[in-house]
Amino acid sequence: MGDTLMTYTGPRSGEYAVIRGVTHRCTYSPNDDRVVLKTKQADNPDATLFDWHERYGGWVAQLTSEQCDRVYSARSYGRWQGHRVAIDSVADGVATVTYADNNGGWAAVNGFTEVDRYEYRRDVPAAELGDVHEEQRDLGFTRWRDRTFEGHQ
Repeated sequence: MGDTLMTYTGPRSGEYAVIRGVTHRCTYSPNDDRVVLKTKQADNPDATLFDWHERYGGWVAQLTSEQCDRVYSARSYGRWQGHRVAIDSVADGVATVTYADNNGGWAAVNGFTEVDRYEYRRDVPAAELGDVHEEQRDLGFTRWRDRTFEGHQ
């Protein structure tokens, strides 16, 4: 078995599609089951998927979830001073986090800034974060369940 170099790309937050084993950031619309991939890289990343989109100024691919190996959302979480936080970014040893627990009053008196109604954010030393993990949610599950078990109530 060969050595595999693992690289950490940082906390993820958003929607992703796996197509032919390659993970792409995407947007997913469940109403019309549309997966959209966009990139502004110079060369077409996959001529069988992407077309040039003049108005966007980059390469765009539109698929359905059935054309993907997987469509999911991902968000990174951890604990800071015993409270659950969502990790938005990490740079130079500092993590920007959003309070994700159930005591907004605690967040307000512990240095978090209310950036939106009931949404609190602050920077914390990344080394103080514990239980860091990524949570993923399959975005196509409801559609698959309804299609697979249609009429089996």
